[in-house]
Amino acid sequence: MLPPRILAALIGLITLSACFYSEVPLIPPDEQVTLPYNGVVLCLDDDCRIVMADEDGVYEISPPQDEDDKPLFVRFQVLIANEDNPVYLAEAEMRDDDDQDVSYQYLVAHMRMDATTHVPTYEFAMPSCNDAPDGMLETFGIERADNYACRVTDLDAFKQYLIAVHSADFESEAFWKED
Repeated sequence: MLPPRILAALIGLITLSACFYSEVPLIPPDEQVTLPYNGVVLCLDDDCRIVMADEDGVYEISPPQDEDDKPLFVRFQVLIANEDNPVYLAEAEMRDDDDQDVSYQYLVAHMRMDATTHVPTYEFAMPSCNDAPDGMLETFGIERADNYACRVTDLDAFKQYLIAVHSADFESEAFWKED
């Protein structure tokens, strides 16, 4: 079994980055996709977990048994349908300790090309809303909530933003390895 640290790493990345989020899920269940295989390895840097999609196509990343963290539920939608290596938009449901506050954080994912396992391995990256050129967020209807977060209200506009600002980054190995 692979180390169960990806949940903590993903939560840490989301809470420390200038992330994109929404208070409601924006990927409609009928528009989400299951990655090419139900069972995949999801990685953040070199911290990886084997996860399975449930019957609804949602991937659950469970916390280690000895930790009180909530599981992460991740849904995917195709962002760029590159036939060699599609880029996916990932929506991660984040819950607080008492399940009162729920938010949805947005990341991108693609298949790791240097994976050494026979199970498809996907790695996450989190575009930062601090990377946006001046005025770019407003052009795509994205609201800066504070220094650390930007609120997404329109999924299609957000996908257009990601493609406009980061499509070249998606081809760069450095983008996928940044902390």
